[in-house]
Amino acid sequence: MNGRLSAEEALREIDQVGGSVRRSGRWAGRWMFALGIGAVIYWLAMLLGGETLRGIAGWGWLLFVAGSMVYVCRQRVFSRAVWRLQWPITAGFLLTSAAATLFAVFLMPDEPGPPWVALAVLTAVVAGAPPIWGGWLLRHREVTG
Repeated sequence: MNGRLSAEEALREIDQVGGSVRRSGRWAGRWMFALGIGAVIYWLAMLLGGETLRGIAGWGWLLFVAGSMVYVCRQRVFSRAVWRLQWPITAGFLLTSAAATLFAVFLMPDEPGPPWVALAVLTAVVAGAPPIWGGWLLRHREVTG
């Protein structure tokens, strides 16, 4: 083997690499969706659930984040769309999570009435919105090319 590829072999190799890049964008989009939906569920449990539900949500969130970190770090190929979106989505998620934390600590009453429940649901949805939006954008970009 002289290390040179024929034109057909080179095209096959390019197609394989392109497929790997497209797949990396798809898994990242699905992961962002899961992160966003998980954040909404977590915040609903933390804001509106009882002590037991809060404990379960806290441990479940911890396990999800730890497992996600292992999974994400094991991936080796990222699409250009993932590379461009990861920092704005991360910053938005950190800001909305911090806002939800401040709401939970300083504003949310122990016995919330209907207006507080509506505000808690809105807070949970806003906290999960950045990764859901990022997942939708990645899905859209990977489908359209």
